[in-house]
Amino acid sequence: METRKNVFYNVLLAITQVLFPLITFPYLARTLGPEHVGVLNFAESFAKYFVLLAALGIPIYGVREVAKAASDRTLLTKTFSEIFIINALGTMLLSVIFLGFIIALPQLAAEKSLFSWALGYFILQVFQLEWFFSGMNQFKFIAIRSLVIRLCFIAAVFLLIRNTNDYVNYFRMQVGLAVILAAFNGKRLWDLLDFSGLSFTRLELKKHIKPMALLFLTIFTISVYFSLDTILLGFLADNESVGYYSSALKLNRLFIGVLSAISVAMFPGLVSLYHKGEKEAFVLLVKQCFYVLVSLSMPLVLGIVTCAPEIIHILLGTAFDRAILPLQITAPLILIISMSGIFGFQILSAVGKDKSILISALIGMFISIILAFLLVPTLKEEGAAITILLTELAVCIAFVFFTRKEISLSNYTTVFFQQLLGLVPYLGIVFLFKLFVPTLLLRLLVIGVFSLAWFVVLQLMILPDTVFRTQWNRLADRFNKEE
Repeated sequence: METRKNVFYNVLLAITQVLFPLITFPYLARTLGPEHVGVLNFAESFAKYFVLLAALGIPIYGVREVAKAASDRTLLTKTFSEIFIINALGTMLLSVIFLGFIIALPQLAAEKSLFSWALGYFILQVFQLEWFFSGMNQFKFIAIRSLVIRLCFIAAVFLLIRNTNDYVNYFRMQVGLAVILAAFNGKRLWDLLDFSGLSFTRLELKKHIKPMALLFLTIFTISVYFSLDTILLGFLADNESVGYYSSALKLNRLFIGVLSAISVAMFPGLVSLYHKGEKEAFVLLVKQCFYVLVSLSMPLVLGIVTCAPEIIHILLGTAFDRAILPLQITAPLILIISMSGIFGFQILSAVGKDKSILISALIGMFISIILAFLLVPTLKEEGAAITILLTELAVCIAFVFFTRKEISLSNYTTVFFQQLLGLVPYLGIVFLFKLFVPTLLLRLLVIGVFSLAWFVVLQLMILPDTVFRTQWNRLADRFNKEE
């Protein structure tokens, strides 16, 4: 029951992560244009790269350690304090390096005001504390908190960004909202933790260093191919190319975020099941998650690939035509990263196979660097799209290889090919309405409605014993009992 609630709140949060950018991003793209959108995404990727480095593996390690200590308030307070201090020290050190880059690198010095606010945004991320609240299963609090922040962000976008000269206001808003977020978190921390008996002399920072070091190497290598693609594109090509590429990738990552929310919500429960020795329940929960993610991601990939021109023209306008092909190229990431979330950050992390995750990430890092320098200078945004696609595919394959040593994957391929075969009617729906519906928006809406109808028929009536059918039957039984 607790897992279902966590999934509900996390998916609700992820849906807001999709809906709100769909309101603000088209406005920003049309108001600022490709070049200024490019420099904003360049600065944001640069700042988030430093956030990943300063995290020192805490987004994974912190959730795991907090989940273990959640039942003992004194131990929980001590564990939180130790991890937070390490995170804060890392942030302070890297903020000095960040400042040095702003002064030394011409591409950053040319936008000194923008990157100075980006530095402030980076420093304040230490107070986000997503790892702590996730480990405590506080997904309702995370969802409500984020909803309030995002509503404030939408209002600020329309109030403070009116023309191309207002692009620096984007990071001013981010800094202001980060302060509000820190205030929310501080109040909640005071309710969950007890600092009255905490002695700083008894804090054990060293015991966290070794396990975090391995995860830090993993996060670092992941960050090379996850964030460095946009940064390298900015250095090897130009801001306009960054604008097209980042716009395409951002649209796909909206859907990736929704699907990843399912994995994130299940992770604390998986850790708990594994450490209690409940292997069968652990494997069953992983299979259910796999089914849901594959069945949802495959139609999304197909829809984005076939309807990319309509999506770009409706949301961003014809000025972003060069983003159509990168959007199509990166669409399979919705499926690939969902699979990586299951096999890497669910199974391997839950069972403590951090070395396997690190090896997979190293493979991705080397492939990413090689392909970036080969493809980006000539193909620009299309080269960056091909690079991230092949990199994530290689990492996913490595995760699957290591996972096979932990659990049997015999039933997974059957589910995969069932869902693949179920895509055929979606193709018919897309091409039929592309021929007969002339208006872009109406065409997308009709395709979406009929695709949803086929999804319901496939999952509830045709395929046997699906996760969706099981949940539907449970709801029907509960409704019948109430009557």
